[in-house]
Amino acid sequence: MKRAIALVLFSSTAHAGGFAVTQQTAASAGTGGAGVARDDDPGAAWHDPAALADGRGLRIGVSLIFARPSIEARALDGSWSQDTEATWATPPHLDVSYAQGRWAAGISLGIPFGSGVTWPTEWAGRHEIVASDLKVLRAAPFVAMRFGKLRISVGAHADFGRLQLRRDLDFIDMEGDVAIDMDGRAFGFDASAYYQPRPDLAFAAMFRSGSTLTLDGGANFTAPDAFAAKIPDQAATSAIALPAQLSIGARYTPGNQGRNRYTVLSDVEWTRWSTNRTLVVDFAEMGTPDVVQQQQWRNTLSARIGGEYAWQRLTLRHGTYVEQSPATAEQLAPSSPDANRLGLVAGASWKVNRSLRIDGFVEQMFLLRRESESTEALPASYGGRATLAGIGLAWMP
Repeated sequence: MKRAIALVLFSSTAHAGGFAVTQQTAASAGTGGAGVARDDDPGAAWHDPAALADGRGLRIGVSLIFARPSIEARALDGSWSQDTEATWATPPHLDVSYAQGRWAAGISLGIPFGSGVTWPTEWAGRHEIVASDLKVLRAAPFVAMRFGKLRISVGAHADFGRLQLRRDLDFIDMEGDVAIDMDGRAFGFDASAYYQPRPDLAFAAMFRSGSTLTLDGGANFTAPDAFAAKIPDQAATSAIALPAQLSIGARYTPGNQGRNRYTVLSDVEWTRWSTNRTLVVDFAEMGTPDVVQQQQWRNTLSARIGGEYAWQRLTLRHGTYVEQSPATAEQLAPSSPDANRLGLVAGASWKVNRSLRIDGFVEQMFLLRRESESTEALPASYGGRATLAGIGLAWMP
């Protein structure tokens, strides 16, 4: 009996793919996410707080991002295909900072990690996953100082996460299901630098430490009578490694263009996903086997580049980016249908008055199709796209 339960539970458990959320502010999203070397936006509190040590007083920025991903699974033998249930997600972001003289302080609030996938209830892979949802809210306070052309910042971050999983269970001639809901917290530190050798050129770097999100919650089982005593509703615990990230960026405004100017921004980001080796769900009851899922993720690089043209009150933006997937083909599964990503973005800002600016962007993300080489997951390929849009307000009196 215990071996049968182990087979039912072990076939798969959700482990969201590369779950970093690039789009944090409407201004930086308009240039493909390139924003580490940007110093004219409240969103620098997220991208590079050191840039804010410029003595320019209070800055407040708020952004709301709308994201609608759609993923298609196809059987490798061509016998079926299935789309996820596409719904809109709306992660918010808030930045507040104040700079005076050589110093600055502030806080950034946002969702830097999150992912979700919902498959139809009767689809072919329902015994591997029906739905998974991960959200991590991060609060990141900081202080910054300026030393001539160099600015530096240090800070901390507190993460508050929630993971929800749901899948059907196959008991040969009958079915059941399990729903797991866990939440927890983690803590880390941040550091950044901003160097501006001349007005038209700047370089910046931002480091965020990794941490472990320790999760506690419960698991609710529905099972046939023969199995019900072995898998009762019970407490469950797990842990997710949130990766360290290092971003390096540059900003260049060529020529002496006066008030009408074109600026180029670019970022390269390294993410230490290799800390995600396994995902373990530990059930409280001794008779319920724990679930251990191999992940074996790899570190990734992402590149982003964009530009913006400022003309009187209007600023037009464009950008593109490429992001590697940390999941190998051997670990690809419907619970984590991750892929390399290519994004194309357009954005704009309108300066309402001296203090208030409205930002917006639209984006099309392409998830490049790839085939699973896993011997334990559903034999399928995965691809898709996501439509994103965002709006933001920046107040700098």
